[in-house]
Amino acid sequence: MYSLKTALSSLGRNAVMTIASIVTIACCLFLFGVFLLFAFNINYIGEQVSSQCELQAYIDENASPADEERILSEINSIDNVKSVEFESKEQAFENYKTQLGAEYSEYFRDMNGSDILRSSVKITPDDLSRVNEIEQNALLVRGVAKVVNREDIIRKVISATDLIKFGSLIAMLILLITAVFIIQNTIKLSVHAREDEIHIMKFVGATDSFIRRPFMLEGIIVGIIGASIAIIVISFGYTAVVGNVAGFLDIFRLYSFGQLALPVAGGLMLFGIIMGSFGSRTAVRRHLKV
Repeated sequence: MYSLKTALSSLGRNAVMTIASIVTIACCLFLFGVFLLFAFNINYIGEQVSSQCELQAYIDENASPADEERILSEINSIDNVKSVEFESKEQAFENYKTQLGAEYSEYFRDMNGSDILRSSVKITPDDLSRVNEIEQNALLVRGVAKVVNREDIIRKVISATDLIKFGSLIAMLILLITAVFIIQNTIKLSVHAREDEIHIMKFVGATDSFIRRPFMLEGIIVGIIGASIAIIVISFGYTAVVGNVAGFLDIFRLYSFGQLALPVAGGLMLFGIIMGSFGSRTAVRRHLKV
């Protein structure tokens, strides 16, 4: 109780520095939260793109319906295949006309899709790094004439996703280190103002933990308040941004804040407490050596 009263009293006496510290921490944690949301959504988009990176196994044009069922079953049993989808000649032809649009599909009105296209099996891999293995195994299935492997697109998706993840991680680490440095220097000012008091307490026999505790609580309180402000701003800001950009990202889905509230809010609050306590501990350490 003494430590808490002392910490609150110190925060009140140094109101200007306290407000400056809270605002600074809130800004740092806000940026950290933005990068965190960005990383979550990039990973989510990467998963969506990956799920669309399919291989397509074209079936021999002379295959019977029974052969097509067998081929579908055998491909589905290949290791690392997540799912398969059969596309008949007629379905492929209709999909092709739809992609061309009504303006050009009229040219194919009198044509029969079964005469010009093949049935195929769309293969969704479970592990994108093993698509070549799936291709080789699918070619071994009797009745498969050709397998289209979009490995170049898949590799680009994996590389881009990994690069963005790595960049986001580096940026978040830099922000965390910056925030700890700011808290540390802010607490140093408070510690310096009470340097004589600390020295007197040391001379009369007070333990290091007893002296250090109020400063650590001070840093934790600053961290909690700063994190709370950052969480509130992020929740409203993210919801507004997602609502505005949803129309421009029809092909991709983004997480709602509700889906990310627990990891983001919990992470920011945890980091705020850790940064506050760590910054205070390191700031007061030098003054305990009397």
